[in-house]
Amino acid sequence: MRPRSVKRSAVLASRARRARVAVFCLAVAVSSPAFAQDVADFYAGRTITIVVGSGPGGITDISARIIGDFLERHVPGEPTVIVQNMPGGGSVTMANHVFRTAARDGTVLGYPVPGMITAELLEPDRTRYEGRRFNWIGSAFRSTNTIAVLDSTGVRSIDDLRGQRVFFGASGRGSPLYQIPALARALLGLDLEIVTGYEGGTAVVLAMERGEVDGQAIALDFWQNLRPEWLASGRLIHLVRIGPPDELRAAGVPHIGDLVTTDRDRALVEFMEIGVALGWPLFAPPDVPSERVAALRGAFDRLVLDPEFKAAVQSALELEPDPVSGAELANYVEQALSTPAEIVADAIRVMGL
Repeated sequence: MRPRSVKRSAVLASRARRARVAVFCLAVAVSSPAFAQDVADFYAGRTITIVVGSGPGGITDISARIIGDFLERHVPGEPTVIVQNMPGGGSVTMANHVFRTAARDGTVLGYPVPGMITAELLEPDRTRYEGRRFNWIGSAFRSTNTIAVLDSTGVRSIDDLRGQRVFFGASGRGSPLYQIPALARALLGLDLEIVTGYEGGTAVVLAMERGEVDGQAIALDFWQNLRPEWLASGRLIHLVRIGPPDELRAAGVPHIGDLVTTDRDRALVEFMEIGVALGWPLFAPPDVPSERVAALRGAFDRLVLDPEFKAAVQSALELEPDPVSGAELANYVEQALSTPAEIVADAIRVMGL
Protein backbone atom coordinates (compact mmCIF):
# COMPACT_ATOMS: atom_id res chain seq x y z
CA MET A 1 0.00 0.00 0.00
CA ARG A 2 1.29 3.47 -0.84
CA PRO A 3 2.36 5.62 2.18
CA ARG A 4 -0.38 7.90 3.52
CA SER A 5 1.73 11.02 3.65
CA VAL A 6 4.78 12.56 2.06
CA LYS A 7 6.42 12.68 5.48
CA ARG A 8 5.95 8.95 6.00
CA SER A 9 7.24 8.30 2.45
CA ALA A 10 10.36 10.32 3.17
CA VAL A 11 10.98 8.46 6.46
CA LEU A 12 10.56 5.07 4.82
CA ALA A 13 12.81 6.06 1.92
CA SER A 14 15.47 7.28 4.33
CA ARG A 15 15.31 4.05 6.36
CA ALA A 16 15.52 1.95 3.19
CA ARG A 17 18.55 3.87 1.97
CA ARG A 18 20.32 3.47 5.35
CA ALA A 19 19.56 -0.25 5.29
CA ARG A 20 21.00 -0.67 1.79
CA VAL A 21 24.17 1.20 2.76
CA ALA A 22 24.46 -0.99 5.86
CA VAL A 23 24.26 -4.08 3.67
CA PHE A 24 27.06 -2.70 1.49
CA CYS A 25 29.20 -1.96 4.53
CA LEU A 26 28.69 -5.47 5.90
CA ALA A 27 29.49 -7.06 2.54
CA VAL A 28 32.71 -5.09 2.26
CA ALA A 29 33.67 -5.76 5.87
CA VAL A 30 33.31 -9.55 5.67
CA SER A 31 34.88 -10.00 2.23
CA SER A 32 38.49 -11.05 1.89
CA PRO A 33 40.83 -8.01 1.79
CA ALA A 34 42.71 -9.49 -1.14
CA PHE A 35 41.35 -11.14 -4.25
CA ALA A 36 42.93 -14.17 -5.84
CA GLN A 37 46.23 -13.23 -7.43
CA ASP A 38 45.16 -14.55 -10.82
CA VAL A 39 42.37 -11.91 -10.96
CA ALA A 40 44.84 -9.11 -10.26
CA ASP A 41 47.25 -10.61 -12.77
CA PHE A 42 44.50 -10.71 -15.41
CA TYR A 43 43.49 -7.06 -15.00
CA ALA A 44 46.98 -5.61 -14.57
CA GLY A 45 47.84 -3.64 -17.70
CA ARG A 46 44.43 -4.27 -19.30
CA THR A 47 41.60 -1.91 -20.20
CA ILE A 48 37.96 -2.20 -19.12
CA THR A 49 35.46 -0.56 -21.47
CA ILE A 50 32.15 0.70 -20.10
CA VAL A 51 29.70 0.86 -23.00
CA VAL A 52 27.10 3.53 -22.24
CA GLY A 53 23.66 3.19 -23.82
CA SER A 54 23.17 6.93 -24.39
CA GLY A 55 24.86 9.81 -26.14
CA PRO A 56 27.46 12.15 -24.59
CA GLY A 57 26.31 14.48 -21.81
CA GLY A 58 23.46 13.92 -19.40
CA ILE A 59 23.34 11.93 -16.19
CA THR A 60 23.87 8.49 -17.75
CA ASP A 61 27.05 9.45 -19.58
CA ILE A 62 28.50 11.64 -16.82
CA SER A 63 27.81 9.15 -14.03
CA ALA A 64 29.38 6.35 -16.10
CA ARG A 65 32.56 8.39 -16.48
CA ILE A 66 32.75 9.09 -12.75
CA ILE A 67 32.20 5.40 -11.99
CA GLY A 68 34.90 4.52 -14.50
CA ASP A 69 37.41 6.87 -12.88
CA PHE A 70 36.90 5.26 -9.48
CA LEU A 71 36.55 1.69 -10.71
CA GLU A 72 40.20 1.92 -11.81
CA ARG A 73 41.20 2.33 -8.18
CA HIS A 74 39.21 -0.59 -6.79
CA VAL A 75 39.48 -3.42 -9.34
CA PRO A 76 42.41 -5.75 -8.51
CA GLY A 77 45.31 -5.04 -10.83
CA GLU A 78 44.14 -1.43 -11.35
CA PRO A 79 43.18 -1.65 -15.03
CA THR A 80 42.53 1.44 -17.12
CA VAL A 81 38.78 2.14 -17.53
CA ILE A 82 37.42 3.94 -20.58
CA VAL A 83 33.89 4.89 -21.61
CA GLN A 84 32.39 4.33 -25.05
CA ASN A 85 28.99 5.75 -26.05
CA MET A 86 26.60 3.52 -27.98
CA PRO A 87 23.20 5.27 -28.04
CA GLY A 88 20.11 3.81 -29.61
CA GLY A 89 16.69 2.47 -28.71
CA GLY A 90 16.74 3.28 -25.01
CA SER A 91 20.03 1.37 -24.51
CA VAL A 92 18.78 -1.69 -26.42
CA THR A 93 21.49 -1.25 -29.07
CA MET A 94 24.16 -1.28 -26.37
CA ALA A 95 22.64 -4.23 -24.50
CA ASN A 96 22.40 -6.26 -27.70
CA HIS A 97 26.07 -5.54 -28.37
CA VAL A 98 27.25 -6.47 -24.88
CA PHE A 99 25.20 -9.68 -24.90
CA ARG A 100 26.05 -10.89 -28.40
CA THR A 101 29.36 -9.34 -29.47
CA ALA A 102 31.44 -8.05 -26.55
CA ALA A 103 34.29 -10.02 -25.01
CA ARG A 104 33.13 -12.28 -22.17
CA ASP A 105 36.26 -11.99 -20.09
CA GLY A 106 35.38 -9.13 -17.74
CA THR A 107 36.88 -6.35 -19.87
CA VAL A 108 33.57 -5.02 -21.24
CA LEU A 109 30.69 -3.73 -19.11
CA GLY A 110 27.31 -2.23 -20.01
CA TYR A 111 25.71 0.86 -18.48
CA PRO A 112 22.13 1.60 -19.64
CA VAL A 113 19.47 4.17 -19.04
CA PRO A 114 16.77 2.86 -16.67
CA GLY A 115 14.23 0.72 -18.47
CA MET A 116 16.44 -1.74 -20.33
CA ILE A 117 14.83 -4.74 -18.64
CA THR A 118 11.27 -3.66 -19.36
CA ALA A 119 12.31 -3.29 -23.01
CA GLU A 120 13.13 -7.00 -23.06
CA LEU A 121 9.51 -7.74 -22.18
CA LEU A 122 7.85 -5.01 -24.18
CA GLU A 123 9.79 -5.35 -27.44
CA PRO A 124 11.05 -8.93 -27.70
CA ASP A 125 11.47 -8.67 -31.48
CA ARG A 126 14.00 -5.87 -31.07
CA THR A 127 15.95 -7.09 -28.06
CA ARG A 128 18.64 -9.73 -28.55
CA TYR A 129 19.66 -10.17 -24.94
CA GLU A 130 18.50 -12.12 -21.90
CA GLY A 131 18.55 -10.10 -18.70
CA ARG A 132 18.77 -13.17 -16.51
CA ARG A 133 22.09 -14.12 -18.12
CA PHE A 134 23.87 -10.83 -17.57
CA ASN A 135 26.21 -10.59 -14.59
CA TRP A 136 24.84 -7.66 -12.59
CA ILE A 137 27.58 -5.68 -10.87
CA GLY A 138 25.74 -2.90 -9.02
CA SER A 139 23.81 0.35 -9.29
CA ALA A 140 24.96 3.55 -7.64
CA PHE A 141 21.93 5.79 -8.19
CA ARG A 142 18.17 5.74 -8.35
CA SER A 143 15.96 8.67 -9.12
CA THR A 144 12.52 10.14 -9.61
CA ASN A 145 11.28 10.78 -13.15
CA THR A 146 8.76 13.45 -14.00
CA ILE A 147 6.72 14.32 -17.04
CA ALA A 148 7.70 17.95 -17.52
CA VAL A 149 7.05 20.74 -20.03
CA LEU A 150 8.34 24.25 -20.53
CA ASP A 151 6.24 27.00 -18.96
CA SER A 152 5.87 28.63 -22.39
CA THR A 153 3.31 25.93 -23.27
CA GLY A 154 0.85 27.41 -20.79
CA VAL A 155 0.32 23.94 -19.33
CA ARG A 156 0.26 24.00 -15.55
CA SER A 157 -1.33 20.67 -14.60
CA ILE A 158 -2.26 17.26 -15.91
CA ASP A 159 -5.79 18.54 -16.49
CA ASP A 160 -4.43 21.07 -18.98
CA LEU A 161 -3.00 18.23 -21.05
CA ARG A 162 -6.45 16.80 -21.59
CA GLY A 163 -7.37 19.70 -23.81
CA GLN A 164 -4.09 20.78 -25.36
CA ARG A 165 -1.68 18.82 -27.54
CA VAL A 166 1.96 18.96 -26.53
CA PHE A 167 5.01 17.30 -28.08
CA PHE A 168 7.47 15.18 -26.13
CA GLY A 169 10.93 14.15 -27.28
CA ALA A 170 12.28 10.61 -26.82
CA SER A 171 14.99 8.29 -28.06
CA GLY A 172 13.58 4.85 -28.85
CA ARG A 173 10.44 3.10 -27.70
CA GLY A 174 12.49 0.99 -25.31
CA SER A 175 13.46 4.08 -23.32
CA PRO A 176 11.65 5.60 -20.32
CA LEU A 177 11.70 8.83 -22.34
CA TYR A 178 9.06 7.17 -24.52
CA GLN A 179 7.43 4.67 -22.17
CA ILE A 180 6.55 7.00 -19.31
CA PRO A 181 4.63 9.59 -21.37
CA ALA A 182 3.08 6.79 -23.46
CA LEU A 183 1.76 5.15 -20.31
CA ALA A 184 0.49 8.46 -18.93
CA ARG A 185 -1.18 9.25 -22.26
CA ALA A 186 -3.05 5.95 -22.19
CA LEU A 187 -3.98 5.80 -18.50
CA LEU A 188 -4.79 9.48 -17.95
CA GLY A 189 -6.27 10.40 -21.33
CA LEU A 190 -3.64 13.00 -22.22
CA ASP A 191 -3.08 14.58 -25.62
CA LEU A 192 0.63 13.81 -26.02
CA GLU A 193 2.53 13.46 -29.27
CA ILE A 194 5.83 11.59 -28.74
CA VAL A 195 8.60 12.32 -31.24
CA THR A 196 11.31 9.62 -31.30
CA GLY A 197 14.77 9.51 -32.83
CA TYR A 198 16.77 11.73 -30.46
CA GLU A 199 20.05 10.36 -29.07
CA GLY A 200 18.96 10.93 -25.49
CA GLY A 201 17.80 13.46 -22.94
CA THR A 202 20.48 16.02 -23.77
CA ALA A 203 19.43 16.06 -27.42
CA VAL A 204 15.81 16.48 -26.36
CA VAL A 205 16.73 19.52 -24.23
CA LEU A 206 18.29 21.14 -27.30
CA ALA A 207 15.12 20.30 -29.24
CA MET A 208 13.08 21.98 -26.50
CA GLU A 209 15.22 25.09 -26.81
CA ARG A 210 14.72 25.09 -30.58
CA GLY A 211 10.96 24.76 -30.15
CA GLU A 212 10.76 21.32 -31.79
CA VAL A 213 9.20 19.70 -28.71
CA ASP A 214 7.63 20.94 -25.49
CA GLY A 215 9.03 18.56 -22.90
CA GLN A 216 10.25 15.12 -21.91
CA ALA A 217 9.97 12.50 -19.16
CA ILE A 218 13.34 12.16 -17.46
CA ALA A 219 15.01 12.05 -14.05
CA LEU A 220 14.99 15.11 -11.83
CA ASP A 221 18.73 14.59 -11.38
CA PHE A 222 19.15 15.09 -15.12
CA TRP A 223 17.59 18.55 -14.89
CA GLN A 224 19.64 19.36 -11.79
CA ASN A 225 22.78 18.61 -13.74
CA LEU A 226 21.97 20.00 -17.19
CA ARG A 227 19.53 22.87 -16.62
CA PRO A 228 19.45 23.72 -12.89
CA GLU A 229 18.31 27.23 -13.78
CA TRP A 230 15.12 25.78 -15.24
CA LEU A 231 14.38 24.12 -11.91
CA ALA A 232 15.23 27.25 -9.94
CA SER A 233 13.29 29.68 -12.12
CA GLY A 234 10.17 27.60 -12.58
CA ARG A 235 10.64 27.46 -16.34
CA LEU A 236 10.11 23.71 -16.11
CA ILE A 237 6.62 22.55 -15.08
CA HIS A 238 6.50 19.06 -13.52
CA LEU A 239 3.10 17.48 -14.12
CA VAL A 240 3.33 13.94 -12.76
CA ARG A 241 6.06 11.67 -11.38
CA ILE A 242 7.16 8.05 -11.31
CA GLY A 243 9.28 7.18 -8.31
CA PRO A 244 9.51 8.55 -4.76
CA PRO A 245 8.50 12.12 -3.88
CA ASP A 246 11.08 14.90 -4.13
CA GLU A 247 9.84 17.86 -2.13
CA LEU A 248 12.91 19.98 -2.86
CA ARG A 249 12.78 19.92 -6.65
CA ALA A 250 9.21 18.85 -7.46
CA ALA A 251 7.08 19.70 -4.45
CA GLY A 252 3.51 18.47 -4.59
CA VAL A 253 3.85 16.70 -7.95
CA PRO A 254 1.36 13.81 -7.94
CA HIS A 255 2.42 10.21 -8.45
CA ILE A 256 0.84 8.62 -11.50
CA GLY A 257 -0.38 5.75 -9.30
CA ASP A 258 -2.48 8.21 -7.30
CA LEU A 259 -4.27 9.35 -10.46
CA VAL A 260 -5.45 5.94 -11.68
CA THR A 261 -8.46 4.14 -10.27
CA THR A 262 -8.28 0.45 -11.18
CA ASP A 263 -6.09 -2.42 -9.95
CA ARG A 264 -5.10 -3.14 -13.53
CA ASP A 265 -3.84 0.43 -14.05
CA ARG A 266 -1.95 0.36 -10.75
CA ALA A 267 -0.28 -2.90 -11.84
CA LEU A 268 0.86 -1.18 -15.04
CA VAL A 269 2.33 1.69 -13.02
CA GLU A 270 4.22 -0.76 -10.80
CA PHE A 271 5.54 -2.48 -13.91
CA MET A 272 6.81 0.84 -15.22
CA GLU A 273 8.60 1.52 -11.92
CA ILE A 274 10.90 -1.46 -12.45
CA GLY A 275 13.34 0.97 -14.02
CA VAL A 276 13.30 3.12 -10.88
CA ALA A 277 14.16 0.07 -8.75
CA LEU A 278 17.13 -0.81 -10.98
CA GLY A 279 18.40 2.74 -11.39
CA TRP A 280 21.51 2.95 -13.57
CA PRO A 281 22.93 -0.60 -13.34
CA LEU A 282 26.40 -1.72 -14.34
CA PHE A 283 26.53 -5.24 -15.80
CA ALA A 284 28.87 -7.70 -17.51
CA PRO A 285 28.09 -10.12 -20.34
CA PRO A 286 27.20 -13.76 -19.69
CA ASP A 287 29.92 -16.35 -19.12
CA VAL A 288 32.46 -14.04 -17.48
CA PRO A 289 34.55 -16.18 -15.09
CA SER A 290 32.92 -16.15 -11.66
CA GLU A 291 36.03 -14.93 -9.84
CA ARG A 292 36.17 -11.85 -12.08
CA VAL A 293 32.45 -11.15 -11.53
CA ALA A 294 33.10 -11.36 -7.78
CA ALA A 295 36.07 -9.01 -8.15
CA LEU A 296 34.00 -6.48 -10.12
CA ARG A 297 31.15 -6.65 -7.61
CA GLY A 298 33.56 -6.20 -4.71
CA ALA A 299 35.21 -3.25 -6.46
CA PHE A 300 31.82 -1.64 -7.07
CA ASP A 301 30.77 -2.18 -3.44
CA ARG A 302 33.91 -0.39 -2.26
CA LEU A 303 33.55 2.31 -4.90
CA VAL A 304 30.12 3.48 -3.73
CA LEU A 305 31.40 3.77 -0.15
CA ASP A 306 34.46 5.78 -1.18
CA PRO A 307 34.15 9.32 0.27
CA GLU A 308 35.92 10.75 -2.76
CA PHE A 309 33.39 9.09 -5.07
CA LYS A 310 30.53 10.58 -3.07
CA ALA A 311 32.16 13.99 -3.26
CA ALA A 312 32.68 13.65 -7.02
CA VAL A 313 29.06 12.77 -7.79
CA GLN A 314 27.84 15.51 -5.47
CA SER A 315 30.04 18.05 -7.23
CA ALA A 316 29.27 16.95 -10.79
CA LEU A 317 25.67 15.81 -10.49
CA GLU A 318 24.43 16.95 -7.06
CA LEU A 319 23.54 13.31 -6.40
CA GLU A 320 23.64 11.24 -3.24
CA PRO A 321 24.54 7.59 -3.98
CA ASP A 322 21.68 5.17 -3.35
CA PRO A 323 23.49 1.88 -4.02
CA VAL A 324 22.04 -1.48 -5.01
CA SER A 325 24.29 -4.53 -4.93
CA GLY A 326 24.76 -6.90 -7.83
CA ALA A 327 22.88 -9.65 -6.01
CA GLU A 328 19.97 -7.30 -5.36
CA LEU A 329 19.91 -6.26 -9.00
CA ALA A 330 19.77 -9.90 -10.08
CA ASN A 331 16.75 -10.40 -7.80
CA TYR A 332 15.01 -7.31 -9.21
CA VAL A 333 15.63 -8.54 -12.74
CA GLU A 334 14.25 -11.97 -11.92
CA GLN A 335 11.11 -10.42 -10.44
CA ALA A 336 10.71 -8.08 -13.40
CA LEU A 337 11.07 -10.84 -15.98
CA SER A 338 8.52 -12.91 -14.07
CA THR A 339 5.82 -10.26 -14.57
CA PRO A 340 2.55 -12.00 -15.55
CA ALA A 341 2.05 -12.18 -19.29
CA GLU A 342 -1.31 -10.41 -19.10
CA ILE A 343 0.26 -7.34 -17.49
CA VAL A 344 3.00 -7.25 -20.12
CA ALA A 345 0.37 -7.60 -22.87
CA ASP A 346 -1.62 -4.74 -21.35
CA ALA A 347 1.51 -2.57 -21.19
CA ILE A 348 2.32 -3.28 -24.83
CA ARG A 349 -1.21 -2.39 -25.86
CA VAL A 350 -1.58 0.82 -23.86
CA MET A 351 1.84 2.09 -24.97
CA GLY A 352 1.17 1.31 -28.59
CA LEU A 353 4.33 -0.77 -28.93
